Amino acid sequence: MSIQDNFRLAMRSYIYSVSVLSNKTIDGNLNAITVSSVTSISMDPPSLLVCINKDSKIHSSLKVESSFCINLLRKDQQDISNVCSSEAMHEQRFDDPNWDIKSVPHLINAQANIFCKVDKLIPYHTHTIVIAHVTKSTSKDDINTLTYVDGSYA
Repeated sequence: MSIQDNFRLAMRSYIYSVSVLSNKTIDGNLNAITVSSVTSISMDPPSLLVCINKDSKIHSSLKVESSFCINLLRKDQQDISNVCSSEAMHEQRFDDPNWDIKSVPHLINAQANIFCKVDKLIPYHTHTIVIAHVTKSTSKDDINTLTYVDGSYA
């Protein structure tokens, strides 16, 4: 097997929390994409990073100073994860009635919402590493986070 195949198999052993990154362009277009590569960087200032594939529709809307929300999904939100990861279902991404799209779009029933402003964009091969400052965050008291491991939700 190639190094890529072995690496892919090793990474399937990781347990990831499932989130949806959502934003709105200056023109008012809504975007959302399922992401698993979200990591906190610092508490002072509060910041995180997320990796976005350069081929994704949302990629071009992520610019320095633009805003987005990381919506940490709950176990009962697998459908939202599936819709936001499917190119074929792109037009249905905001059909769920729990989206608040007045400003930065976010799921009001998510496990947590982390509102961010893009600080840096670092291209790296097929992806861009987005470093962002956290401007606000909310979370539910009961922990019921949707996770993904070995190709399945857990």
